[in-house]
Amino acid sequence: MRISYEQAIERLGLLANLCSFDPIVIGTLPLGIDVSSSDIDIACSCDDLDLFADFTTRQYESQDGFQVRHGIFQDHASIVVQFKALGWDVDIFCQPIPTAKQWGVRHFRIEQRLLALSPSLKSTVTELKRSGLKTEPAFAKALGLSGEPYGAILGLEQFDDRELLALSGIQ
Repeated sequence: MRISYEQAIERLGLLANLCSFDPIVIGTLPLGIDVSSSDIDIACSCDDLDLFADFTTRQYESQDGFQVRHGIFQDHASIVVQFKALGWDVDIFCQPIPTAKQWGVRHFRIEQRLLALSPSLKSTVTELKRSGLKTEPAFAKALGLSGEPYGAILGLEQFDDRELLALSGIQ
C-alpha cells in the first residue's frame, strides 16, 4: 500500500521546494474524488519558465520518468514537469500568470464549492470518473451542463451558492 498523497508531498518537499512559485495542490486527491489512476497535481506560477524548468530539473531529475514538457495551454506558454515517486505520479504545471488565475486552479475551486454544497455529488462524480471520464467532464455530466465541459465548469465561477444549488443534480 502506498503512502497518502499528503505524506508523499511532504516527503518529497514539494510545497517547500516550490514555495517561491506559489504552489497550489489541486485535482482529484484533495477533492476526495480520486480513483486508482489519480495523480498528485500541483499548479505553480513563474514569469521565467526556463528558470522554473531548470529549478525543477535540479530538484527532481533523479525521480523515475522525469520529464519537462513545454506547451501552450489556454493561450499561455506553459511547462509540465512529470515524474514518479513514492508510488505516485506527480504533475507540476506552471504558467507565467498568477496561480489562482490558472484554469486548473479555477476549476478546482469551483469543484470544491460544489462538493461542499452537495456532498452527495461526490459519489456521482467519482463513479463517472471510474467509468473513464476526466474530472471536468464528470462534473459537467453530473450537473447536466451542456457544451464543452471545461468552459461549462468555468461558467459556474460567478454563481453564488443559491445558484449552484439550483443546478440540476445538486440536492
